[in-house]
Amino acid sequence: MLEGMYENVIHAVLENLPVGLMVISPDGTIREANPASCTILGCPEGGFAGRKWGEVFLPDQENSAFSEVVLDAIQREVPRIQRVTPFRLKNGEERYLSVISAALRDERGKMESIVILVEDLTEIQTLHEREKQILEQNHKLATERAESLTAFADSVAHQIRNPVMAIAGFARILAPRVDENGAEALTAITEEASKLDVMVRAVAEYSALKMSDPVPVNIWVLIEDAKHLIEDHPAVRGKQVTWEADCPDAGVVADRPLLAKALAETLLNAVEFSGEEPHVTISAKAQNANVVITVSDNGPGFGPRALSMAFDPFFTTKPVGAGMGLTRAKRIMTEHQGTMRVADRESGGAEVSLLLPRDHV
Repeated sequence: MLEGMYENVIHAVLENLPVGLMVISPDGTIREANPASCTILGCPEGGFAGRKWGEVFLPDQENSAFSEVVLDAIQREVPRIQRVTPFRLKNGEERYLSVISAALRDERGKMESIVILVEDLTEIQTLHEREKQILEQNHKLATERAESLTAFADSVAHQIRNPVMAIAGFARILAPRVDENGAEALTAITEEASKLDVMVRAVAEYSALKMSDPVPVNIWVLIEDAKHLIEDHPAVRGKQVTWEADCPDAGVVADRPLLAKALAETLLNAVEFSGEEPHVTISAKAQNANVVITVSDNGPGFGPRALSMAFDPFFTTKPVGAGMGLTRAKRIMTEHQGTMRVADRESGGAEVSLLLPRDHV
């Protein structure tokens, strides 16, 4: 009675299992095939059971990669194989399948049967391809935007630098020749010209950011390079900065000085907005198709307006500076076929992520 109940349970499981399951004898005969296997592989008339695997699948050369999984298990007696293979149905429909084969052996080690599990990954593969296309399109748009901004930056730097220098020079020449009221006006002119000069220099530096000579470099090395670049900056010097790093011993392929500059801009931004006792955390991990370096701080966070404008040139909430730090960092990431993201953490503080594609790792 119990034996019959177990058989009913097994039958019910096989009938309702969403994954295709086949049991094949060592001579290639398909002993069992559940309904899902027919749905996924396209069931022939009369079903799979009792047919020879080779007679059903081997004549179809388009599905040779799929057939090899079973052939390797039977002919080479590989104990377990797992692959993702394309599969074309008789009606021409393309599918992507996860195929797992496992050999069942008796007490003497002789193969009794091969169990094949087949799962349809077509929808997941389609979503993956769509995501890849979107990422490629986004990168293309970011690159075009960066190139446009670079051309604009070159033009601005060229057209404004000489007039700014002339204005500042004439103001200094006139200063000894004017009264107190005139001196005050000339001081204002000189200060504003100085601000313009800072902006022009920032624009010129932005337009000069180009990747060259990419080499393998360890993430730890990049972090130390970046910290060294900002250690004498007025916003860092004199503060008790707590650096916390959680990074694997991994590397990326990059222009080392340039990528260190992007990370330095990110670290500097974190320190500047974290008050007198900054606590900056740096972490790195693999995430989907990217390696992500994340910098978070204990400051007030970006806020909605700054989040939407964080990478815009000349946007800043600081009393001094050109507002080009994160703009430069994102440009550098674009040069490395990567990008950046900004967010406010739920626990407080800001978070900036630098994403590099894994094929650069």
